[in-house]
Amino acid sequence: MERKSCSPLLLCLLILVIMGLVGYIHFKKELVNKLTNKVEFSEAGVREKDLDANDYGLAVEHTQKEFDNADKEVKELQDEVGKLNSAKEEKDKEVKACQDSVAGLNNDVAAMEKEKSDTDGKKTKWNEDINSLKQKLQDQSPVCAYFKISEEVLKKDPTIKELCPQIHTVVQ
Repeated sequence: MERKSCSPLLLCLLILVIMGLVGYIHFKKELVNKLTNKVEFSEAGVREKDLDANDYGLAVEHTQKEFDNADKEVKELQDEVGKLNSAKEEKDKEVKACQDSVAGLNNDVAAMEKEKSDTDGKKTKWNEDINSLKQKLQDQSPVCAYFKISEEVLKKDPTIKELCPQIHTVVQ
């Protein structure tokens, strides 16, 4: 009987060991599932980090290209500004030359105006002198009244009659 009584005990012990093994296998399977989930999470994180790194690299590359293009444009604009500055300097020299020329011309004009005003003053004086002389010519000179000239002399020099219209002619 002892044999028989041991058999249920052994059977119970065997069932307990099997249950323990099943529990242990189940526990290990849960651990494997948890570790698999962690690995998948880690791999997903690594993939995401790789994608972020690739995006960052592309962004850096794009930004670098923009910087290079901006530098290129700045150099082109600096070259253009240099050309424009040299053209501006030439134009400034031309303007300065024109201003100097205008100043010289203004001086010439002022000198001419002064000369003209001097000439006008002289002209006025001369006109006055001419008018005075004309007046004197038109006035009968008392000297002419004392001249007596023959007609032959008057024929030779008719201007005498113009100078002294009241000259008396003498018949010879």
